[in-house]
This record gives sequence, structure tokens and C-alpha cells, in this order.
Amino acid sequence: MFQYDQYKTPMENIGLQDSLLSRFDLLFVMLDVVDGEYDRMISDHVVRMHRYRKPGEQDGETLPMGSSVDMLSTYNPDTAEEDDVNTPIYEKYDSLLHGSSRAKSDKIISIKFMRKYIHIAKCLKPALTEESSEAISEEYSRLRSQDTMDTDIARTQPVTVRTLETLIRLSTAHAKARLSPAVKIEDARAAIELVQFAYFKR
Repeated sequence: MFQYDQYKTPMENIGLQDSLLSRFDLLFVMLDVVDGEYDRMISDHVVRMHRYRKPGEQDGETLPMGSSVDMLSTYNPDTAEEDDVNTPIYEKYDSLLHGSSRAKSDKIISIKFMRKYIHIAKCLKPALTEESSEAISEEYSRLRSQDTMDTDIARTQPVTVRTLETLIRLSTAHAKARLSPAVKIEDARAAIELVQFAYFKR
């Protein structure tokens, strides 16, 4: 059985060359860590999802796409079903679906509303501001300098021009999520934080 060696680089563990890994924007190392409390949360969630089924669905089978527990799929929000102007923002509390860990007072955004929100966000084309552009450029320059230095800092991927494009894409995506017409410094910082976490796990 293969086990991830935390004392080796991701490239050594995965067995892919830098030239191949550089084609990915971000690489997240997900380890199956044994944690009793976390495992109970996962099992509780999976069991609840299988209990919350439509009549006629077989227990134990893989949950179908479009089921009541299907989250944000690639469903087209332009269909007639999504044309309802009065789409509720929040969904009603369901103890079977939401579990006992959530209180009735918790507001849970409905899937229909989220689909509409994402659809609108995807249509936006926010522009980079001078401040955010400078922050992205400085971070890329710093990452490149750090990448060429002989240090003990482990990284998950090589720093290439794609890293710069990744920072721009993530900053733009963050601005879209805020429905902002401009990519501001806060968006650049969010992108930098995500890249730092993915590259150096910090």
C-alpha cells in the first residue's frame, strides 16, 4: 500500500516531473489522517445523505446527480426552473438534511439562489486596479526569488509564469465572488494567501 512520505517533496511522492506539475494552477496535498472526531463527522454526513433520499431510490447506491443532496453542480441556471424571480435566499431548516450540529436559527443559503449568484458572478469581467497589480507582481517576484534560492522551505510546485497567471485568475475570481467590477487589493491578498497555502502549506 502506498503511503505519502512527508519528508519527501510532492514531486518525489507523486512521481511527476516539474514540467508536468507546472501545468496545474495549484496542487493540494490531501492526506488521510486518522482522527476519531473528524471521522465521526464524515460518517454522520454520509449516512444522513443516504437517509435523505427520494421515494424509489435504492439505499446504498451512489447518489444521483440532480438529487436533493446535489450541491453546486454544473446545472444550467438559464433553464425555466431557475426563472422564478422570487427564489428564496435561505432554505428551511431540516433536521434530517442539516444534522443536529446546526441550530434552527442558522441561515442556510438555498442551492437555487447560489446557482443564480454564481451565474451572475461568472458574467462579470472585473478589471485589475493599479494597487492589486502591484501586489501580484511583487508576490510573483518574491516567489521566483525564493524558488531560485537554496533553502529548506518545501514547496509543492515549481514557480513559473503560470504562477503569475494563477495569481491573476484567483484575484479575478475573488472579485467576481464579491460581484465587484474591479479587482482590488483585498482580492489580490486573498489570492496570495491561497497560493502561499498551496505552495508551502502555511
